[in-house]
Amino acid sequence: MRTLYLLGNGFDLACGLKSRYADYFESRFKWYKGYNSSDSKAIPALYEEIQDGGIKNIPSAWFIVFAYEHDQPGYRNDYVLWQDIEKNIDTFLQDYPQENEISISEYFKYFSNSPENTSPQKKSMYELLTLYFQKKDIAFRTEENLFDIFDQELSNLENDFAKYLRTIDQNPNYQTNAKLLFEKIQKAETSKRIEYVTFGTIGGHMSSMPKEPHEEFVMSFNYTRPLEGIPNYVNLHGEENQGTAMFGIADDNGYPTKTKMKITSGYRSSFFKDTRRQQKECLDKQSARTINELSKKQIDEIRCFGCSFSDADFDYFRRYFDLAKFDKSDSTLGIYYTNGISRKSAIKNLRKLLNKYDLAHESDNNNTYQTLENSGRISFEEIQLP
Repeated sequence: MRTLYLLGNGFDLACGLKSRYADYFESRFKWYKGYNSSDSKAIPALYEEIQDGGIKNIPSAWFIVFAYEHDQPGYRNDYVLWQDIEKNIDTFLQDYPQENEISISEYFKYFSNSPENTSPQKKSMYELLTLYFQKKDIAFRTEENLFDIFDQELSNLENDFAKYLRTIDQNPNYQTNAKLLFEKIQKAETSKRIEYVTFGTIGGHMSSMPKEPHEEFVMSFNYTRPLEGIPNYVNLHGEENQGTAMFGIADDNGYPTKTKMKITSGYRSSFFKDTRRQQKECLDKQSARTINELSKKQIDEIRCFGCSFSDADFDYFRRYFDLAKFDKSDSTLGIYYTNGISRKSAIKNLRKLLNKYDLAHESDNNNTYQTLENSGRISFEEIQLP
């Protein structure tokens, strides 16, 4: 029996860790005099901070990109997920943005020519970027230079977010909650029933283990490592304590050809997650060995908790679903969630992912969701927390 656990940001959130984008954003912007609440405008607040000599308080030029999105009508910071931030990064790297979108290419044209048809909102954002680079003594002459600069600025953002995480993950309740939650995910029932034996001392802590041999792998999309004693545990996007935390976008090769032609610039590849993982050496030797070992094996069941199933992480899910061979085996898929997540949204998000998975395999006969559902091999379960 072989089980793969996929843990997303929702796992840390369920354990009480304030690791949402909104938590991070507000933790930084609360120090800017011009930003009094989440309803405040972010671009003017950053401009005031720079003018007052606070350039060192702005960790990255990406703050300005995100501030532009923050100031859009109808924007709600509390509703923004990390997958939305990765979408913003992706959009900013595209060659041909939509009318209200911003991009590196468009900014370079503005910086070079200051076209008159630039909207006031874009103009204020691009002027703020220029001021930021001037105060940081950062110069560029070509569009390629500018992409390289934003590559470094993304590293600055990653490092600052890791710094933020280190200030909040030392709460012992977080470690305890993570252990309890993971044990509940392990014991959640699927069509593949695993029998456990319990051991411990009367009146003390009781633990359990599978009665039959059971190989477990944990692939976490988080930067934290609250679970101890699990040998096959990998932080796919690096660890905050190792200084290897990374953000990024999906490889353009995952897009259909027509879409790829619209968005692809030769400078985007340094922002791909697979590229950044190598650049930042996110995986230590043991993690690399674990991934290699898993890639050679058949997965009997996959259990997901807290995953948003975002496009930026599609390559991971495709790889693991391939190893499960849902169409040729009796492998199962379990989706687990907790308070604040509805069963309806969990089903909707998974169906969207599996539809994309089927399209990637270019088979008209594939309907992985239906295959799993009709054979009783898919389950959705809410896990109650203490």
